[in-house]
Amino acid sequence: MMNPRAIACFGAVHADLIAHGARPVLRETSTPGTIAMTPGGVATNVARALARLGVPAYLAGAVGTDSDGISLHRLLSEEGIDLSALARTDLPTGRYVALHDPGGSLAGAICDTTITDSLDAGFIAHAAGLLDACPIWFAEANLPDDALAELAERAGERLLVADAVSSAKAPRLAALAGRLDLVFLNRAEAAAWTGFAEAKPAVPLALAVAALGSRQVVLSDGAGLLTIVEGGRPLQIEPSPVEIVDVTGAGDALIAGTLAGLAHGLQLEDAAHAGLIAARLTLEATGAVAPDLAWDNICPVLAP
Repeated sequence: MMNPRAIACFGAVHADLIAHGARPVLRETSTPGTIAMTPGGVATNVARALARLGVPAYLAGAVGTDSDGISLHRLLSEEGIDLSALARTDLPTGRYVALHDPGGSLAGAICDTTITDSLDAGFIAHAAGLLDACPIWFAEANLPDDALAELAERAGERLLVADAVSSAKAPRLAALAGRLDLVFLNRAEAAAWTGFAEAKPAVPLALAVAALGSRQVVLSDGAGLLTIVEGGRPLQIEPSPVEIVDVTGAGDALIAGTLAGLAHGLQLEDAAHAGLIAARLTLEATGAVAPDLAWDNICPVLAP
């Protein structure tokens, strides 16, 4: 198989504080459990997973000059990610705090996105120059509208991929409409962008997303079918059953696994199968990047 193409990831870089309750998370009092800190942010999670999958990964975002920023820079560098486009600013490094019930489901979360919100068109223009050699660009809707518009303007002939991130931020993808090659989103995010009801069947919902200007669509639905649209043709893939330990980063692993497949020259359907395996491995582990994530473990030609 060909050597994988390099991928540049534009977006959030922050410290994830992940808490797992020993019992269901309680309101207005403390809950016993464990807390761990790891690198986080959609772009960061995708870049970390890509590096683990043997894909040259570049990260464009920002961290502060505080202790969290220093730690994140060191950790991400040690994981083999190119940080030449990672800015250092006087703003506090972003943080994401997640509370999980014992079964792994998310009880609540808060994310401080101030530093990511500061990434404007000027930042993108500078980072794009540094990452000109990367043939695949991935961006997330945590980025402001003007930053996304600047990415669309500078993408050229590259494969431009985006993630909707959340229902609230999915409409920002309009800044990429008409230039977007591939978009990842879930049912709620697709409904928020298209204006359709979330209860609308997945296939017409994915087709509605494609009609807004994305050449390819990957629409997830929790444990339900994964819906793909390519060249106007929809198809669905059934994920394998999984025993959930932690939902953190599963969607990002789906993206990274799929992008790794595309970087290796696979067609979208086969690449999406690799993404589903990556998501399953992540759901079965704690944290955003599964310890056994490797290309040989998710490649649909090699994986069981």
